[in-house]
Amino acid sequence: MKNKKGLIVGVIILLILLGVYVGIRAAGPQDEEEQTEEKEITAFEVKAEDISQVSIENDGVQYTFVQEEETWKYTEDENLPLNQAVVSNIVSGLTSVKAQRELENVENVADYGLSEPKLKVTITDKDNAQTVLNFGDDNEAVSGVYMSIGNNEKIYLVNSSLKTDLQFAKNDLAEMEELPQIAVGNIQKVEISSEKGLKTLQEEETEGLWNLYKEDGSQVSVDTSKVNDYMSHFSSLSWVDFVSYDTSDLSAYGLDNPRKVTVFYEEEQENEETSEETEEREETEEEPVMEQKELVLLVGNTDENGNYYVKTADSSYIYTMTASTVEEIMNLAAEELVSSLVTDYSLADMDKITIERNNETYVLTRKETEVKKEDSEETTTETKYYLNDEETEYEDISNFYSKVSGLEWQTITEGQNGENAEIVITFEKEGGVQDTVTYYPYDENFYLVTKTDGSQMLVNKMKVREMVEAFDEMIENQKK
Repeated sequence: MKNKKGLIVGVIILLILLGVYVGIRAAGPQDEEEQTEEKEITAFEVKAEDISQVSIENDGVQYTFVQEEETWKYTEDENLPLNQAVVSNIVSGLTSVKAQRELENVENVADYGLSEPKLKVTITDKDNAQTVLNFGDDNEAVSGVYMSIGNNEKIYLVNSSLKTDLQFAKNDLAEMEELPQIAVGNIQKVEISSEKGLKTLQEEETEGLWNLYKEDGSQVSVDTSKVNDYMSHFSSLSWVDFVSYDTSDLSAYGLDNPRKVTVFYEEEQENEETSEETEEREETEEEPVMEQKELVLLVGNTDENGNYYVKTADSSYIYTMTASTVEEIMNLAAEELVSSLVTDYSLADMDKITIERNNETYVLTRKETEVKKEDSEETTTETKYYLNDEETEYEDISNFYSKVSGLEWQTITEGQNGENAEIVITFEKEGGVQDTVTYYPYDENFYLVTKTDGSQMLVNKMKVREMVEAFDEMIENQKK
């Protein structure tokens, strides 16, 4: 009986506790919301068109902006190319200052960093009435900052972004010149001038073929796809920071004797024409008129952040550009531009291939003829291959040529002298390619390969042996 009474009491207590819990759950969120909900307060408000002057004192540095005929002037330095949009954004942020809350019964303004504020803004309207906004300590817990108006009559907690937007440096106010965004396909030549000499990457008269002319005068044929990758840097050039408009002492930036990057390109000429003329030109598919242009970048030293001081040849302003951009442009390295293939010539594109092997010369030629189809007036192109003027099947030479065209180099080298060439292959195409490639035994791992343009490379020995063996097999098959 006693146990039964105890059980009943326990159940009653449990029900009471459950009721209390439900009550708390029901009332808690509402009470919490009432405690945390704060009505947004307008601490200061003025129309942008009514502002005639804004003066910002930031840690002892004064910035004064005066509006004259809808244009802002920077009175401390009128020679600075002032970015109107930047100043307008600064002013816009001051036209309506909202506060999270207003502090009441403040006994000591120093507790909020407002006794000697490091950031003060004085706003003058067209009636010459002034309002001073003082910014004190940050309240990081709520992303806020304490602000007072005038002589600290009222203190507010406002969003910290307002203070952040007012903490800028002089050069942040400058308008930077736009760099041309040059289309990759419009670039014809790039010259890099440095203390080592002149290096030139140039498209040749034969469309699509590019050569790199090194400082010593030698030239290297380069891969078109890799050239396009390199040229893409010029389609997205940008500055990091404005540095100075004072070019009286270029040596301070290493620009008195700069390295130089010159880009030769063409751009569609802009003509003023009516909509009817534009429509007519598009309907007739007339070619656009292209204009020849140059971009000259002068490159100096690096700043404390590792960015390079750069200016264009026709500009009076100095900027910085990222180290990665400058170095990728300046470092025109042959090994990064040449194809990974020793020879990148399609058999179908060659008119003549001459092979020298064991003091014998073999000539592979290709001829195309138009042949009429049976029972038809239509014609088709027939391609025949000849080895020393004897017709041969394509299958007989494809194994050899696939190994020729598939050879990849392992290392670019220079200044090597080869002896006792194993095989020499000359590629010829009318009006285009004439390249002689010579393979010399080098060491137990590599063959030394030299080309007409003076480039040298080391190629895997086993791969070269496979190519030579395929050639010997082709000759044996031809003799049968």
